[in-house]
Amino acid sequence: MTSILQAVREARTEQEICLLLTAYVKATRIGDEVNCLSQHMTSLPLAGPDDVIGRIQGLFAGLGAASRRLDDASRTVIKEALYVFCEASLRLSGLHRAQQCEGPLPPPHADAAPNSKELHLARDRASMDSRPR
Repeated sequence: MTSILQAVREARTEQEICLLLTAYVKATRIGDEVNCLSQHMTSLPLAGPDDVIGRIQGLFAGLGAASRRLDDASRTVIKEALYVFCEASLRLSGLHRAQQCEGPLPPPHADAAPNSKELHLARDRASMDSRPR
């Protein structure tokens, strides 16, 4: 589980996180864990950040039910899934905040080329730097 958590923490895009969660869900479908997790948790494809939050809510409900049944095996599996999906949700939120702070890159402008006065000043500075002292 540590490697999936580390990979989610280091993911650079929402798509990477969705791919990691998809791999995790597929792995849980293969093992015995599928019996402990709801159909909603193991269904694919993932539909983005809101889907991740919905799955977390479903996992918490499942954890409550497993706790009332004193089903330790199910609780362990559900807690692991909660760690993974909560980490993914935190990373998605961080990526979203970073994207909002940075904003879109400004479009390149045709008038971004230095004008003749700027070129003249740059040549003057260069010639001053090359003079012997």
